[in-house]
Order: sequence, then structure tokens, then C-alpha cells
Amino acid sequence: MNFNTLLKELNFPEGPVFDHSGNLWFVEIKGGNLSCWDGQNLERFDVGGTPNGAMVDREGNIWFCDSERGEIRIFKPVQNSFETVCNSTLDGKRLIRPNDLIFDNQGNLLFSDHADGRQEPIATICVLPAGGHQAKVISKNKYFTNGLALGGDGKTLVFSETYRQQLWKASWDSLKLELHHERIFAKTGGAPQGPDGIAFDENENLFVTVFNDRRVNIYSPQGVLLDSMQTRGNRPTSCAFDPSGKRGLVVTEAEHGEILSFPDFGKGLPIFYG
Repeated sequence: MNFNTLLKELNFPEGPVFDHSGNLWFVEIKGGNLSCWDGQNLERFDVGGTPNGAMVDREGNIWFCDSERGEIRIFKPVQNSFETVCNSTLDGKRLIRPNDLIFDNQGNLLFSDHADGRQEPIATICVLPAGGHQAKVISKNKYFTNGLALGGDGKTLVFSETYRQQLWKASWDSLKLELHHERIFAKTGGAPQGPDGIAFDENENLFVTVFNDRRVNIYSPQGVLLDSMQTRGNRPTSCAFDPSGKRGLVVTEAEHGEILSFPDFGKGLPIFYG
């Protein structure tokens, strides 16, 4: 599969997302930056922490997980300012290491808190209700939760459990804020690493970056492996589709610090903007 290199010499890129003007936002985990590329120029914003996944809302603000500070934060480009919106769950426990995040069709924010659960099942999936400041735990007892994606109807959630080399699928109730019928969607990757960031294409095939395995897997809606493509580096971390279709699937890769574009894949499934 042909690909183009969009950016090089990045410091552990992850969390790509396109804003409403077509700018590509992503984080540089080891650089502590939230970064924006307009197709020509790269601008970096020091977050004063360790950013992970990123997402854009309807107003163009960038929401991101800060795993060092244990917070969900917002960057407002117009004001050039940061705001913390959540650092605890409803039972008063602090977030540990939030990792990746998406909005649902009601404006709720779903996110993974991997909690460094490599060797024990302490990772969770949480939801921050729209307008709220404390998160509800909706899935627990996992080993390093990671990327999340919602189907087009907003009712099917898929998420990565990296250190069990598997993807979970569940039914999401965005009104009651409940996750039901969790089941294994697919096994992917080899120990000790596994699936990282994920994204749906227009046909709801799931694209999965496999960390430390130099590849992106493609699964059918039924969880059948359809294809696999290699990246140049060994550490693809996350992926997103360009809504314009121009750059197709965009993949962040941490070993060489690159962002790659696979233009032949076109547009993905539209995401929710909160």
C-alpha cells in the first residue's frame, strides 16, 4: 500500500484529529506538546504535562488526555489557553493515566484510563457526562485500555485492551451512560504489545494500529481480519481519517517520529464533535 510521509522528526506522536478548517492536530507525548499542522507549517503548544489522545469539539477547541497530571483538559486555540475539565470519578477517585478519548452523539466524552495496567487489571473506560466535571466508570478490570471508536449509529463502542492483545465491542447507551454486552471483537498483535489507536472507515471496517508490530490491521464489522499493511517504523500509535478524503488514513508512528498518509483509503466514518 502506497503512503506519503507528512511530517518527520516528531517526539512520539499520537492522537491525530482534524479540526473544522482541515488542520491536523496531534500530540507529541515525549515532547509535552499539542501540535498543529496546517499542511505547510507546524506549530507546537507546551501543555505542561504529558498529552495523549486528542479530539476536537464543535467550537474547534482541542480536548486531550494528560496522563502525567491525570486530567482531561481543553486547549482553546482562539484564546491560546488551557482548561482542566475533569480529574476524578464520581466516587471521588483521581484519574490515574487517561489515554484516549472520543465524543458520543449526545456530547458525552468517553475516554480510556490505562492506569499503567500492564501487569494487573486496573485499567478502565470512563464517560464524562456533557457539561460535567466528574467521570463515571463504565468498564473496568482491563489490562491497559487504549483507543476507542464509535459506530455510525453511536450505539456500538469498540476499544483496545493493549496488554491482552484484543479489541472489545459493546453496546453504548448514551442517555443512561451505560455500557452493555461487552464481548471480544478480535484478537490482534503479539505479546507484550497489541492494539493501540483505532478508527472506522465509511463501511465501518475498523483500522487498528498495532504497537511494536509495524502494522495496521483492517477488520470487517464482524471482526474478521481483512488486510494488514506495514508501516516503516515498528511503533504505529494511532490513526484518523481526513474528513476531506485528501490524505485518506493518517497514521502516527513513534519509532521514527513520523506521520504517514495512506491516501487510497479516502474518507472515514464521520466522528462526533460533542
